[in-house]
Amino acid sequence: MNSGTSKNLVESISPRVLAVIVAVLGLGLVATVLVPGFKLATELNNTTSALNIVGAARRHTETIRTSLEAVRDRLITRDYVQTSLNQLREAVNKLDAAQAAMAAARTGGWFTVNSETAAFADPGIGRRAAALRELWTPERETLVPLIHFDGVPYRDNEAIGTVLNAAGHSLNRNVVAAIHATHRFLPPFDAQLATLGADLQARNARSATRLRIVMLAGLLIAGLLVVLVTIQLSARRRQTQNLRAARRQTEDILRTVKEGLFLLDEQSVIGSTYSTALEGLFQRTDIAGLAFEELLRGIVTQRTLEVALKFVGILWTERTNENLVKSINPLGEVEVHIANGQGSMETRYLEFDFHRVRVDGKITHVLVCVSDITARVDLARELTASQGQAQAQVDTMLGILHVDPAQLASFLSDSDAAMKMINSVLREPAREEAAFRRKLDILFRQAHSVKGEAASLGLSSIESRAHAFEDDLKMLREKTELSGNDFLPLVLKLDDLLTHMQSIGELVSRLSRLHLGVNEASHTSTAVIKAIEKSPRSAEPDIVVLLRQLAARVAGENYKEVELQCTGFDAVPAHYRRVVKDAAIQAVRNAIVHGIEPPAARSALGKTSMGAIRLKFEDLAQDGYKLTIEDDGYGLSTLRIKEAAVKKGFVTAEHAAELDPKQTFALLFQSGFSTVDGATKDAGRGVGLNLMAELVHQAGGRIALATKTGKFTRLSLSLPPLAEQSNSIEAA
Repeated sequence: MNSGTSKNLVESISPRVLAVIVAVLGLGLVATVLVPGFKLATELNNTTSALNIVGAARRHTETIRTSLEAVRDRLITRDYVQTSLNQLREAVNKLDAAQAAMAAARTGGWFTVNSETAAFADPGIGRRAAALRELWTPERETLVPLIHFDGVPYRDNEAIGTVLNAAGHSLNRNVVAAIHATHRFLPPFDAQLATLGADLQARNARSATRLRIVMLAGLLIAGLLVVLVTIQLSARRRQTQNLRAARRQTEDILRTVKEGLFLLDEQSVIGSTYSTALEGLFQRTDIAGLAFEELLRGIVTQRTLEVALKFVGILWTERTNENLVKSINPLGEVEVHIANGQGSMETRYLEFDFHRVRVDGKITHVLVCVSDITARVDLARELTASQGQAQAQVDTMLGILHVDPAQLASFLSDSDAAMKMINSVLREPAREEAAFRRKLDILFRQAHSVKGEAASLGLSSIESRAHAFEDDLKMLREKTELSGNDFLPLVLKLDDLLTHMQSIGELVSRLSRLHLGVNEASHTSTAVIKAIEKSPRSAEPDIVVLLRQLAARVAGENYKEVELQCTGFDAVPAHYRRVVKDAAIQAVRNAIVHGIEPPAARSALGKTSMGAIRLKFEDLAQDGYKLTIEDDGYGLSTLRIKEAAVKKGFVTAEHAAELDPKQTFALLFQSGFSTVDGATKDAGRGVGLNLMAELVHQAGGRIALATKTGKFTRLSLSLPPLAEQSNSIEAA
């Protein structure tokens, strides 16, 4: 295998495997070279130290011989012996110390002795050291008297001169005995020391040889490591270059992609790498390291934020099905409010898509993709609005087809007059608060009249628009102070209502060609209405038909059963037709919503499940006309009326306590007063009875009210004779 093949083989190894090989070789270097090398070096050091001890011991034995001979010679020549005795004593002590060190190494072992005596822990060398001890012990006993001698061995004699005294004779005998013992014991002791030194030298040579082998192996392993590390560094450089290239490509992608991309860690913190589009989507640059909660805070509702954080937490649960949990993504289409950099907030719609990122089967991050879907949402809304408008036109056409032509003609005529009244009231200038409040009351009454008749005819599209117009009026009524600018938004709502009613008029005009034979030249709303008015009518008065339709709808929507009885309406004069119609509509709605009990409640009270509403119109000749509306429902409670009046601020609690029944019932006809808290399209505005009272008042009539709790409520509307009404108009 040539070098190129070897290089390719090494390069084919993955960086992780190569790192493992390097690590194994490194551990092998430590295990086979460094540790044994350290041990061998220590052994060499210990053996050298032991050789020094053995060499010193041999010098000590020689010192002992020479010291003994010196003492003997000095005794003969009567010279000073203390110096030689001191040398002897020092040599004996050092030899004792060497023997003690050898003995300690034999008993303590390798790791419990110092480096100078560790070599003697070897069993073979230890036996020789023990033999030295046995040879030294008898020799040392002969030296004990000498090393302990501390006297003067001489005395002076006038005749002879310096002679040995008793201590000197004893010292001389001990020296002679020690010399004889030295001749007997020291030669084998020296031989044993020589053998021990030879063993230590041999051991030292073996250790040096092994150390050279270990070092050679270390050099080979180190060379292999250098090669592998060089290859690894080269591979890492290539890997780094590839990573840089990949990173540049990733940055190019993140800079180009239009979606916001980022990673969330387990603590829901955004990573340092994200797409450039993300900064534009959220109008901020401090995204890296930002908590996901902080990214959303302030741009979505608190509730949406809480649910979104819980959703992200669920994604980190391994047992959660990712595809299933995506169906409950609270950020699938979310409305956000983001500062546009010009001091104002911009509303957008964003779509967040979440994907788990797995490494080796474990979830490591969550990839989040954010898209701006504002255009899509706007388009969908426009489409929905167009579909709704088309459906509304279809529903309106179907509704018109089911409306009695005479009733439709009457409604279009009356509504046109009401719209003109509303328009003129909006145009009328006002400066004082009272004038603004009067305008509101008039607008409320006119809108409520249109809504009531539209509801009775089943024209829900007009009813809903009139109801929305009332919502805006209600908001103005609840304001503490009013200005002319507050009425400007009403113009848009009025325009929408007028446009819609005009479209209905156009539909009626088109349908007229099919049903009434109106020619193209006279194809106008006025011509259609006149043609409708000339068309055959049903046997029952149109007001009665209108009221029956209204009663059926309101009763059904309020889950009640009602029987409507109408008499005398064929005698309603044209002059009072609208007054009677509007008053009857409001009275019927009030009777069903407020008066008639639900079937279960009526049965519990011993009544029939079906409530009764009786309307009667009477021509009283010289006394004018009278409209009576009576229901057999709850009746009116003065206590409940007072409580509602106090709660809504019409009267104080003290004033309410002083009101008699007539004064209490008068509260019902005030603008904005209602005994219910919530407003629906049929009740709760506090307009119906006020409208009725205003209509009767404008006609010069009066209203009377009678009631009995749990039994009935009766409204009596008295209208003056037509001649008197004409006189009052002329006088006005």
